[in-house]
Order: sequence, then C-alpha cells, then structure tokens
Amino acid sequence: MKQKLYFLGFIFGTILLPLQGFSQFTVTGEYRPTAEMRKGYRYLAQDAYKPAYFVSQRTRIGFYYEHEWIKTGMSFQDIRIWGDESLYSSSGVLGDMASVDLNEAWVQLSFLKKSSLKIGRQYFDYDDTRLLSMRNWNNHSIKYDAILYQFTDNKFILDAAVSYNNQLESYFGNVYPFAKMKTLNFVHASYKINDQFKAALIALASGYTKNDTSETIYIRGSYGAIVNYQTDKTKAMASMYFQNGKNASGIKAKAYNVNVKATYKVSKFNLGGGITLVSGDNASDVNTDNMFDLHYGNRHSYYGTMDFFTGMPKATGNGGLNDFFITTQFKLSEKTTFTADYHFFTLNKDVKDKTITTSTVYLEKGLGSEVDLGFNIKLHKIVELQGGYSFMLPTSSMQKLQGIADSEKDFSSWVWLQMIVKPVFFSNK
Repeated sequence: MKQKLYFLGFIFGTILLPLQGFSQFTVTGEYRPTAEMRKGYRYLAQDAYKPAYFVSQRTRIGFYYEHEWIKTGMSFQDIRIWGDESLYSSSGVLGDMASVDLNEAWVQLSFLKKSSLKIGRQYFDYDDTRLLSMRNWNNHSIKYDAILYQFTDNKFILDAAVSYNNQLESYFGNVYPFAKMKTLNFVHASYKINDQFKAALIALASGYTKNDTSETIYIRGSYGAIVNYQTDKTKAMASMYFQNGKNASGIKAKAYNVNVKATYKVSKFNLGGGITLVSGDNASDVNTDNMFDLHYGNRHSYYGTMDFFTGMPKATGNGGLNDFFITTQFKLSEKTTFTADYHFFTLNKDVKDKTITTSTVYLEKGLGSEVDLGFNIKLHKIVELQGGYSFMLPTSSMQKLQGIADSEKDFSSWVWLQMIVKPVFFSNK
C-alpha cells in the first residue's frame, strides 16, 4: 500500500511543483493505529464470552491545492485490522485484493468575492454535530457526495447543499437500495453576534426510497437552533431540534432533541455538566414515529464512549434516551490532559417489558451509569498518544433490552490506546 501512496505523491508532486511559485500545494498524511480490549463495548458483557483484543489502523494521504479562486482536495485511505489480509500464506501476509479507498475528492470554486461552490466528496460538520458530523472516531468517517454553496460576509455564513444518489448508470429509472440515503439537502446559517455569542439555524431534508424497486422517496425534515456562549472561563451551549415529514417506512414523523451543556474553568481544572433528551416512541401511538433520528450526527462524543446508544432505536427499544452527564478535565501540562466523565442514562418514553407476556408491563426507565476515563499526551507537534478506560453499570432494564439474564451478566468494560501521527510530506505555503 505504501508504494501506491508514494507513487501517487510523486505523480502529484511532479505535476504541481512547477506551479509552486504561483500556487499552494500540500501533501499530508495520517497514521492512526488503535489497540482495544473489548468486553462490554456496545454489547453488555456475558460470562460465556471472552474479551476481544485487536489493533485496527487508519492510514491516509491527502493532496490539497489552491490557486487564485480554485481549491481542490483529494485523499485516500486504507482501513484494516492487523492480520485481516485476504491474501496470505503460512509464512506471512501478502496483502488484500483491494484496500485503498477514496476518502475526499472535491473542487471549490470562489466567485463574486463572498461566494463559493464546492463539488464532490466532502465532509459536513456543523455546530454541535448533532445532525451533521464527520464522526471521526469511526475509522472510515462519514463523507457525502454533494454540491455545497457557501456565502461568507464578515460575521455571517450561509451554507446550502444538495445531493442525489444512484447505485449505477441506469438507462431508465432511479431505483435505489432503501437502506441507503437517496438524497440529503440542507440550509445552514450562522451569525457571530459578538465575541461571546454565536447563533445558528439549520433546516435539513433527507430521503430514503420506499423499497428497492420503488422510486417513491420519503422525506424527513429536521430543523434546529443552536446558541453558543464563551468567555475565558465559561462555555455554554444549547440546541433544540425538531423533526417532521415521514420516516424511511413512510410513517408520519414527529420527534425532538434538546441539548444543554455548560463548563467552567478554574486554573487547570474544567468542570461541566448537562442534559440530552432524545425523544422516543409513544407505545400507545403506532401511527406516528416519535423516535428522533440521529441522522449523520456524532454519537461517540455524546452518548458515552462505549457506544451503547450508537444505534438508538434498537438500543432503547424505540424508547429514546435521556442522558444526564458530568464532565471533568485536568490539564496537567501544556502537553498532557486527563478527563473523567459520568453518564446516567434513562429511557425517554415507556417501553414494554417483552419478558412478560401475560400482561402489559413497562420497563423501569433507568438504564445504567457509564464512567469514561481518558488521557491525551502531545508527544510532538505531529504525534499524539491518547487512550482510556470505560465501564458500564447497567440496570435490569438495559439487560432485558439486550436479552441478557442476571445469571449470564458480567462486568462490562473497555480499554483503548491510540496513536495519531499527522506528517506534512510537502508544503510550499
């Protein structure tokens, strides 16, 4: 793989180096190996299952070019588990049939001084990332094939994006797998009121086809307002989102998400707390989907790093989630930081206890407590070492949602260690 990446770098460099007096060209890289011990990550631990130990690695190379009113970006990535090669012999690994994938590929054209058009595969990452995020903890991260218009005028920024996806070049029709997003469109506006306050609004429409053979597209609308406040010692934010339209099954959608968080800095110590409410289904109303769709938003940074609630509907039995949390951060030095977070999770709505079939009984709403400990050490300007230890103390309700009896349960914990190296191979800036 490295030979392929070096070759690509050589080709781009050969083409663009003659322009370095007039243009800006940068070649970047990323090496991100992550070692994990999982016995309770995403799924509660059971006596019968042994811990999983493995190392995954993300490797990237990116080429970025800027000249006058034109910018372009192109990056490639390889995602693998150490030892997962499909081509191997008893004496060693030979590689994979195909392991390099396109990560970014976009061109941005500026015009009329304040406007630009960005076309191609790109990241969308806005505000508190509840709806749109690159979800960088995921090795692959989340990208979009879209057209983005941006208008920037001092303190005001307006973004508008449209997309329309197809599986192949068809001669007739536009059918698409119903499990994949057919279209994503949004308008986002932000305004910096002053040095302390910033506000934003977003309206997003996402669509999925009715089934694999139908061109009917069900559209769900999401609308949000976000406010941020910041001083030297205090940070606070609040966001509220509402959804309507139809879900992927064509059922009427009506859901909400509310988030409040504040942190206060005292010397080297930061203390924070807040609440997140993710609406769930009303068990007595089967004609309306009240389960808030997290869409393409961040999960890992919000709902506990053990990722029990990444797939929110299934993880909560469609009951939604309330997350009451406390965050702490201690900056030991300019290069070393420690964190400790606590989450208490409850169901947002009543969920039927499926272990009782003789009558209608609802689960207790408490789901459990999660503790996330972490550290980050800056070893070099391009090298970071980070890791953590987390554990979950589930209630009987959470065990029932995952189908685990008291006699089968075990202590759920997760340990991880990650190194991030981001070299700049070439830059004429």
